[in-house]
Amino acid sequence: MTIVARGALAVLIGLCLSIPLTWAYDGPTSTQPQDRVDEFMGRHNLHPAFEKLGRGLSNALGGWLEIPLTIHRRYATSDTGASFFTGAAHGLFRGLVRTGVGIYETATFFLPYPEHFAPILPTLEYFQRTTRRERLPLE
Repeated sequence: MTIVARGALAVLIGLCLSIPLTWAYDGPTSTQPQDRVDEFMGRHNLHPAFEKLGRGLSNALGGWLEIPLTIHRRYATSDTGASFFTGAAHGLFRGLVRTGVGIYETATFFLPYPEHFAPILPTLEYFQRTTRRERLPLE
């Protein structure tokens, strides 16, 4: 055998011996994340962009929730009719603003505007997580 053939045989044997060692590995190490999607999103810092997309979709689709929420906030037992109509008017305006901001955030979710994907509007009370539950009237 020539020197080139011996070298090629040595490389081939080395490769054949190293393959079973890599196949025997069956779990991730502490440095490797388990989910490839999380790894990709973390590497490219996509989490804030997709949070902005979700926020924009929820504002665009749930902007109308401002109407009953504002009616509830402005409701007064002493002046029922006026408080209902002023709450509905303010809620309609706030709902249109929230829907417009939601459409803007959905269309521009990949751009870091406002700075660092910060929310433009606060979260609706319907979507906020609370740990304290209010008592029902009959409890």
